[in-house]
Amino acid sequence: MSLLLVIRIKGTINVRNDVKKTLELLHLKRKFNATLLRDNPNIRGMLQKAKDYIIWQEINLDKAAELFEKRGRTTGWKPLTLEYLKSKGINDFKELAKMLDEGKIALKNLGIKPYFGLPPPKKGIPRRKYTALELLDRMMQNGN
Repeated sequence: MSLLLVIRIKGTINVRNDVKKTLELLHLKRKFNATLLRDNPNIRGMLQKAKDYIIWQEINLDKAAELFEKRGRTTGWKPLTLEYLKSKGINDFKELAKMLDEGKIALKNLGIKPYFGLPPPKKGIPRRKYTALELLDRMMQNGN
């Protein structure tokens, strides 16, 4: 299995109810929210249903660890820290990403938010075709 990075790129205006429900199930309630999901046929079907509102791509463990480190949040919207992970028995962010990829943990059970609030991409969303990782890099440049 592998992890998928999913980013919502469109807002909520004129969204069909079934697509809106799918976006909520994917933890993508707002524009520029991102989430990490394990790749399986059920998730692929949900992604296909909401394809006009999201962008997705497989992500490597290093990039997932960086996303947890920079944008991860715990209950109460507090930043995810290394001390918090160690209190849960996880040594570092890369180990967290690896355990999520293998399906050994659920973020909700650790008290970690299953989505990431990202700032809008620096210099906007380009008109050309772009990948989710390119868009993530542009969003993380803002440093908000």
